[in-house]
Amino acid sequence: MSLILQSTFDKETCRHTAGSQTLVLHCHHFASLTTQLANDCSLLDAKKLLAECAEDAFYTVLSNYFKNNNVTSINERIAAAERYFSECGLGKLKVNYAGICAGEVELTNSHVDEGWIKKWGKYDKPVNHIGCGYVTALMAAVFDCPKRSYTAVERQSIVCGADVSIITATDAVNIRKEGI
Repeated sequence: MSLILQSTFDKETCRHTAGSQTLVLHCHHFASLTTQLANDCSLLDAKKLLAECAEDAFYTVLSNYFKNNNVTSINERIAAAERYFSECGLGKLKVNYAGICAGEVELTNSHVDEGWIKKWGKYDKPVNHIGCGYVTALMAAVFDCPKRSYTAVERQSIVCGADVSIITATDAVNIRKEGI
């Protein structure tokens, strides 16, 4: 599936947009340093905060894309979300499975992990908090659930030496019981 992205660049404001959504382009330095800051923060759960900020941003983008382009089938939504991850420069994401209560994605390339490795080398803990936020946004948007309906955990990580990263998402609010 191809994405319908009407990208523009305003030379006056130096703003990039895709459709009506303003985009911020990033580099591996920014993503790695932001992740390191979240890892080092002891005042609050900054890793969770970083994931939630990513979820908030990508949920809006994905939900609006589905609505504005009349993408209604689960398979088409998943395909669009996989492509959007790449188009944003975050890497290569493949949904291994997705259901209303749980899902699993595989990152064969990860901008965050690869940037981290370039800066500091391998690490003993997963660092893709942004990717986890993207996955919870993907799940909620695909299944028309509100934000924070899912939690995500990076079970396997490129930064830890694995060939691919695996992120699993699970129902955080008991969707089946509540009938969201």
